[in-house]
Amino acid sequence: MKQFQYLGILSILILNSCGLIKPNPPMDMNAVVEVKPLPVVVSQVNIPLEIDLMPFFKMADDKVDKTFKGSDKPCQGLRYEYKLNRSSFNIEGKGIGLLGLGLDLQYGAKGEYCPMCIMDKCATPPVGFQIGFDEPMKRAKIGIDCKFKLLPSYKIQSSTSITELTPVDPIKVIFGFDVTNMLLNRIKPYLGDLSKMVDKEISKVDLKPFIKPVFDQLQQDIYIDKIGYLKIQPKELSLSDLTFNKSKLSFSIGLKATPAIQSTKWLTPLAPLPNLAPYKAADGFEVFTDVSMNYDSLAIQIMSYLSKEKFVVGKDFIIVQKLRLFAAKYKLGVEVSFIGSKSGTLFLLGVPTFDASKRIVSVKQVEYDLSTKNLLLKSAKWLLNETIRKKMEEAMVVDITPTLASAEKGINESLNKKLDGGIYLKGNLKKLTITDISPRQTEILVRVQISGKVGVTMLDK
Repeated sequence: MKQFQYLGILSILILNSCGLIKPNPPMDMNAVVEVKPLPVVVSQVNIPLEIDLMPFFKMADDKVDKTFKGSDKPCQGLRYEYKLNRSSFNIEGKGIGLLGLGLDLQYGAKGEYCPMCIMDKCATPPVGFQIGFDEPMKRAKIGIDCKFKLLPSYKIQSSTSITELTPVDPIKVIFGFDVTNMLLNRIKPYLGDLSKMVDKEISKVDLKPFIKPVFDQLQQDIYIDKIGYLKIQPKELSLSDLTFNKSKLSFSIGLKATPAIQSTKWLTPLAPLPNLAPYKAADGFEVFTDVSMNYDSLAIQIMSYLSKEKFVVGKDFIIVQKLRLFAAKYKLGVEVSFIGSKSGTLFLLGVPTFDASKRIVSVKQVEYDLSTKNLLLKSAKWLLNETIRKKMEEAMVVDITPTLASAEKGINESLNKKLDGGIYLKGNLKKLTITDISPRQTEILVRVQISGKVGVTMLDK
């Protein structure tokens, strides 16, 4: 019986000699402060579009005859008949707001000349001529310019005029008459009708059917793997100058937007197509988002460093077996489980910081929590040694490059994808910068500012 008593007393002595450190948890353990709302940055997104106007020009071309004839047969003077053949439009873009419509003209004339008429009859036998009827027709070139203006209604207004009427094979002067100019003057009213027809058909061009699908698609959620849902949120729309290359009309949609990212779907209704605003050339966007870093994963990274360390102070030492991270309002807490000359738990608090250039998150100003410090002063002052605290602080450094690289990959993939309606989103991430960090219940939120470029191209459906 006495042997058992001695064993019990010995066990108590051994426990007291080893010492069990078990302080109360910090008062602010697991307490968090409200996260600052994500900043909203007004961005300008540029979307190049191209439309082929050839169907509209062809319609105008088809509505006016390509061949016509005429005559002028007075009794006295030059009597003649003529024929004119024109080609289809040769379309040539001339840059901003200007399009050239070239025409090749073939013409011929035949007739006779009566120097004097008496009683509606030629006094002398008339002298005949023939050019371009039983021989190759004569040629001329016609130049027509179309000036374009974009209307607030998303329609195009054109002003078409003849700029060139040049004979390639001039007909010589016959009986004192400049037959070439005479015939070309005959065609001017016809060309005027053709110009009016061009303006009429171009006025039917409505850019809304080209723009609205793009505007609607850019209001859809864009999923970014492991981050959330990007919504570009276009607010204001403008169109650049109209530029022509052959029959292709090119212009850019300028979208003023407030891109934002959230973890869940947005579920917001589509906004209607807004009125046009003055165009501003820009194609960059900025958006903020929070990337989460789980405490358990961070603890594993820190333990990979601490597991190799033996904290020695004189004859005493400890070895860290496990640690757990937790929020403590603005600070980050660390619960350390250890064995050695003493065993138990330590609570430390520090200030989470980040180095944007090195892409690391660290904990600075690491100190024992007040409860832990008071207990150590009574039972294990050697654990308050500055060497242990410094080594703990050195271990609290985490490289978040892989986390940010994963975010960059997800964003770039999301900015390059096919959307509905033959629309292809094309963009790239230019910069991702850490701007803040915030301890939460189970994770640290790393706030990053993303800047990049995004555009849209139209594909064949």
